[in-house]
This record gives sequence, C-alpha cells and structure tokens, in this order.
Amino acid sequence: MYVVFEIHGSLEVPRGTRLVDGSSNLFRLPTGQIVSVHPVIEMASAADSDDHRDLTTSEATAVGVRLDLYERESSLLGDS
Repeated sequence: MYVVFEIHGSLEVPRGTRLVDGSSNLFRLPTGQIVSVHPVIEMASAADSDDHRDLTTSEATAVGVRLDLYERESSLLGDS
C-alpha cells in the first residue's frame, strides 16, 4: 500500500542565511551552522497518546514503512 502526500510550508531563518551551493534543502546560518528541511516519519502508540517521536530510517523499515521522496525543492526569500 502507498500513502501519497504533499507538504508545503515555510521556515523563518535569520538575516544572512544562505542556501548551500548544490543543495535543495540545506541552509547555512550566519553562525555557520547548517539547518535542513526533511520530512520525517513520526510514530506514537495511539492517536491520542503523548509519546510521539521521530523514527530513524532503520526503525521505520523495521515496521514496514519506507519514505520515498520524488522531489525536494526549497528557496530562500529575502525579508519583505
């Protein structure tokens, strides 16, 4: 079975942040640190539980879940 999803959003970053050359989702903050935007697979024991956590790739694979990314694109917009 497959779940088809689409996620759109934005991420506020400090002035002076730059896109890392050759990357579609890595950004260098003015401090030199790198931030990135990745979809993650989250798991919880039940829909109404408070034990949500991100799964590693191997944990997801172990429960039969595999994330296929067909396309990933980000852009850096200046302050308005």
